[in-house]
Amino acid sequence: MDETYFRDYCGYGSYDENWQFHSGAPHCTSIMRRLGVEVSSAVVLGAATGRVLEHFEQTWGVRPWGCEISRWAHARIPGRFRRRIRCEDMRDYVPRELARGRRHDLLFTNSLVYLQEHEVEDFAAACARLASWMHFYSSTSEDYEPGDRYRVTLRPRRWWRERFRAAGFAPTRSPYVWRSRPG
Repeated sequence: MDETYFRDYCGYGSYDENWQFHSGAPHCTSIMRRLGVEVSSAVVLGAATGRVLEHFEQTWGVRPWGCEISRWAHARIPGRFRRRIRCEDMRDYVPRELARGRRHDLLFTNSLVYLQEHEVEDFAAACARLASWMHFYSSTSEDYEPGDRYRVTLRPRRWWRERFRAAGFAPTRSPYVWRSRPG
């Protein structure tokens, strides 16, 4: 994903000007509070230019870990966050973090839609081992950004729900928040 992707995000203008609408981070902090979930560590898969990281720090006092695949976006992440955010593909990042024995309270991502369908279930299972909770906000076939040419897996919520359950996540009262099942 190059500079153009973030300068005209899904045809709506600059990502930095529209990040709250597209990222779901304000929704995430609100719904986690409503569910009574305390977040003391977070991992973000697809950190973009770092706005989400700033939001989590301001809301929870948490400086997240994570990754961003775009070199252009990664270079714009504020320095205080960048040392915790790898510039790499999440398919490489998550297994490496698991091998290091890392586990977080929350995994925040909208990036699963960039995976091929056949990759989703195994990758989601790795995510269930990496975090106790997952927030997956958008990009189903019911609500997606038609201007995003990189999204390849746009399926109905029901399809995602089946994959997440098979991967070791349990649904919550929110269709966007999933709890990993122990074991």
